[in-house]
Amino acid sequence: MNPTARACLLCWLAAVVVSTAIAGEIRHADVLYLDEAGLKPLALKTRRPVSLTFSRDQSTILAPLRPGQTVWLMGYADRRYFVEARMVTGPMRGWVDADALEPLSLELRAELDQRRERMRTNRAAIARREVLLGMTPAEVIAAWGQPTEKSRTATAQGEEEMWQFITYRSEPYTQTSFVGGFYVTETLYRKVAVGAKQVAFRNGQVVAIRQSENVQQQEPQQTQTIVPVPVPVPQRPPKKHQPAPHAGEGSGTGKSGRSGEGTPKSGEPPSPSP
Repeated sequence: MNPTARACLLCWLAAVVVSTAIAGEIRHADVLYLDEAGLKPLALKTRRPVSLTFSRDQSTILAPLRPGQTVWLMGYADRRYFVEARMVTGPMRGWVDADALEPLSLELRAELDQRRERMRTNRAAIARREVLLGMTPAEVIAAWGQPTEKSRTATAQGEEEMWQFITYRSEPYTQTSFVGGFYVTETLYRKVAVGAKQVAFRNGQVVAIRQSENVQQQEPQQTQTIVPVPVPVPQRPPKKHQPAPHAGEGSGTGKSGRSGEGTPKSGEPPSPSP
């Protein structure tokens, strides 16, 4: 093999590896992915030559598959399946035509169709932040987040795992402080516990949803400044400066500068004018 062909082959292999990694990360809403449903991949054989493609629209071919080659079903859909094939370069994931693989049994196909419809319903509920019966723990976390508490109880039907979620409401309040010569009023919010929700699991699925009100729980105050309102502080005007009297003004000093001249003493009549 000449150097140019070897370089082209290496580039193609690198592109295949990158495409495989990206293809494994894409998830379509109408596809039932067996790992999300808690199922193991199903081994199927190809019935005819078929191409393993990067996308569902067959725009990019990753590798050709020969008849009788084993692939593992990873994602179930109507006309095309998401599968994993073992190639010389390693595992490779992509899409193949469903009719190019050996058919699934009627019972298995009915179960997968039922699970796919339920997954569609659950995904819509998760988008609304709702929990439904039959959901898995991963779906409950996607809808409500991590639970506040977890516990296990024994029942007549078997062991149940209980998850508790505290529900809150945002309560506004105001706070005024003195900053930089101004009174600033802020509207803040704190979380107040108003109730709790309990979810019971059995065999990895939700079997009961309970709700209670008026749960007393102290939650650390969460503050956030919403509306700062500056209010000017009234201040007294500064006192005007009184200038000191100049020398000789109002002190009884005449032009001669001798103190007391021209000013009669107490009890003496004024001197007559010349």
